[in-house]
Amino acid sequence: MIYEIKNDKIVLSASKLTDKSTGLICIFSEEEWQEYNLIENSAQEKIKFCKIEDAKKYMYGTLCVPIKNKFPANYCCYFYFYNKNLIFIEKEARLNTLIEEIINTKSKKDYTIVKFFHDLLEIIIKDDLSYLEKLEERLSSLEAKVIKNEVNNFNETIIRIKKEILRFYHYYNQLLDLTDTLIDSYITTEEIFGVYSDRVGRLQSEALLLREYTQELQNLYESQISLHQNDVMKVLTIVTTIFLPLTLITGWYGMNFKYMPELTWEFGYPMIFIVFALIIIICLIIFKKRNFW
Repeated sequence: MIYEIKNDKIVLSASKLTDKSTGLICIFSEEEWQEYNLIENSAQEKIKFCKIEDAKKYMYGTLCVPIKNKFPANYCCYFYFYNKNLIFIEKEARLNTLIEEIINTKSKKDYTIVKFFHDLLEIIIKDDLSYLEKLEERLSSLEAKVIKNEVNNFNETIIRIKKEILRFYHYYNQLLDLTDTLIDSYITTEEIFGVYSDRVGRLQSEALLLREYTQELQNLYESQISLHQNDVMKVLTIVTTIFLPLTLITGWYGMNFKYMPELTWEFGYPMIFIVFALIIIICLIIFKKRNFW
């Protein structure tokens, strides 16, 4: 589809893209773009991140936008600032929906293609703060489960969230580089993209804080594991300490020498049980006084 800006509004255009066209916003599929053949070797590389480059006659870039709640899926497209036109080449038809959202906003004075591109970048990050807050809530819920020892598959969960946060952190870094390049190339001015850069910077800072939170949560989990292991070792130590004298006595009387008087004593067997019970009680009292359990 092809749009143009008239009276500070975006409207559908009946014009076709040519070498002499100006002021058009074009959205093409890869097949449609191949028919135009205006730029050689365009839209060939695999899109991995957001960037923009100066090719002298035109500005060329890619957008790789993480799709929320669908990790690791991304929405990707190419774009060109060519002869004062803005051209998008996409595999999935998503841009028309975003443009409709821009159209439904109130008109602006002196609206240009550059300002449209700014509005498009604003829309793709508009819900990001809410999404990061949801990730923080997931981490808080996970933290509560860790403290209560009710968490299952902790490592799998935390690694997935950590990768998602890292993906958005790199994404914001790429957007900051993209806007800086736009400003340096004189396509736009800092006045247009300054506020946007500040907003992306705050989102990146939020993602960085969440990344640090995941590290703290991993440390907490490891501490809980260590405490649990210490409790287990404490129990094993207490059991070993109690049974050590019992084992000694059992081994002593297991020698069965002929002249051991306790072997023929009528009350020898129950007396050993009484001694065992006293040893256990004394050990438990000592452990309790020293707060071993």
